[in-house]
Amino acid sequence: MNKRKRQIITSARDLFIKKGYVEASINDIISAAQISKGTFYNHFASKSECLIAILDEGREEASNRRHELLYGKDPNDLKVLAQQIAVLIHVNREQNLIPIFESIFQSHDNELKKIVLNHHLQELEWLANRFVQVFGEEVSPISYECAVQTFGMMNHSLRVVISSGHKYIEPETVVGVALRNIQAIIPVMLESKDILISVEMINSVQNIVDSRTVSKDVVLEQLQGFTKGLSKDETSAGLEYATFLLEELQQAQPKLFIVESLLMPFRKAFADTEHAAEARDIANSLWHYLKIEQPSEQSTKR
Repeated sequence: MNKRKRQIITSARDLFIKKGYVEASINDIISAAQISKGTFYNHFASKSECLIAILDEGREEASNRRHELLYGKDPNDLKVLAQQIAVLIHVNREQNLIPIFESIFQSHDNELKKIVLNHHLQELEWLANRFVQVFGEEVSPISYECAVQTFGMMNHSLRVVISSGHKYIEPETVVGVALRNIQAIIPVMLESKDILISVEMINSVQNIVDSRTVSKDVVLEQLQGFTKGLSKDETSAGLEYATFLLEELQQAQPKLFIVESLLMPFRKAFADTEHAAEARDIANSLWHYLKIEQPSEQSTKR
């Protein structure tokens, strides 16, 4: 992502938080970002596209952190899963996205609500897949229902706690209670076979969610452009990680376990630089690429 696009996204996010999505205009974004109207439309066809980019940033950050949390850990560990689920709550708070979501829901704009719906459906699909990984293939028919119920318990619990003015509770605590309850009722759900979220609904969800496919060529193009744009004054560790990743991926048979082990230090090397957002995007693309390329049994062991 180039600096100009980053500038637009940052300015738009600040405006959407302060004024609300509906009230903030494209002219407001142009003025805040100190760009021309042509520059805005070179990067985004509409204000809603800009909103999607902001929400995608949050999801990409959450996705990276989730992969990093799981790396080298037992994927069946419920504590690890609780930490992964809580990540999006932390990211939404850090990036102050909650006011943006509230502004969208208050707008009564169906197109905007579809954008947020797609955002939530991706989260639902991720958790349903993780439940199958944690509890086994037997829960596959009820995995989406378990995901829906988990989010329902979490969201209502957090809302009540916040409304009561009670002292701050870590998201991991709320998530942990929800997971404990889900784990307790899974045997009942399997025995009764009384499923509210049907197979047809699951298929509809999967069709709606925009599943991302990342090829080796796409990742190479990102890394080549990224390393080319780095100057000699950049952090030596970050430049070294980027160069090594590029060289490894250019091999006929790259060592994927080495690539995987470098993603966290690569991203963190640029955390406090102007390249942080682009490094995060590249790391996220590489996680997607690894998920496609690595054998399922190898991924299960991690």
